[in-house]
Amino acid sequence: MITVDLVDHILVQLDQVRARCPELRFGQLMAIIGELAQDETGHSLWDVEDADFAAALERFAEDMARRGSSHAEPAATPDRGGTAPSPDSRVAQPPRRVS
Repeated sequence: MITVDLVDHILVQLDQVRARCPELRFGQLMAIIGELAQDETGHSLWDVEDADFAAALERFAEDMARRGSSHAEPAATPDRGGTAPSPDSRVAQPPRRVS
């Protein structure tokens, strides 16, 4: 059963976690929480109950709070020996997981 209070709590907490982890896209955040909930329940995000999602979100929020950062750690960049990157250069991103 879905309660308005629980959904409101989830939305508030998602906003707080999103602010703490601005480097994550919303889909990435949902995937992380979904994976945590799946680990606990054995159900995919589609079948996870709101209370189980809220519990997974709470665990993730607590983990982020323990890490103590209010912002993302800077991405690792290759050692360039003191030279500045060119304006057109980009840091390589790891490949995205496709399911």
